[in-house]
Amino acid sequence: MGTTLDVKIKRANKVYHCGEVLTGVVVITSKDSIQHQGISLTMEGSVNLQLSAKSVGVFEAFCNSVKPIQLINSTVEMVKSGKLPSGKTEIPFEFPLQVKGSKILYETYHGVFVNIQVRTDDSL
Repeated sequence: MGTTLDVKIKRANKVYHCGEVLTGVVVITSKDSIQHQGISLTMEGSVNLQLSAKSVGVFEAFCNSVKPIQLINSTVEMVKSGKLPSGKTEIPFEFPLQVKGSKILYETYHGVFVNIQVRTDDSL
């Protein structure tokens, strides 16, 4: 067994809205102690139009010209540089969900043509 890292969201099946706080825990399990340069968690959310295999014509041309729109990009420093002990370490986190810049979020269709993606990166 090497080192494993899991990100667990407190309410993974919930729809979150602007102004709420996304909470969870990062679980690091390791056989040996780990020296690190700090642990941070980055969350990025974007919306992009996506083509269906059946779509052709004007809508297809429009989709190809629209780049993904970044709605949120936030980084939280969880632990300063140091050492994690062997075994299981749980580090809680909170992300306030605030829109990037002056964008306004609207309820929208989510399906074949509109894809909403939230990605989380973690680094040890």
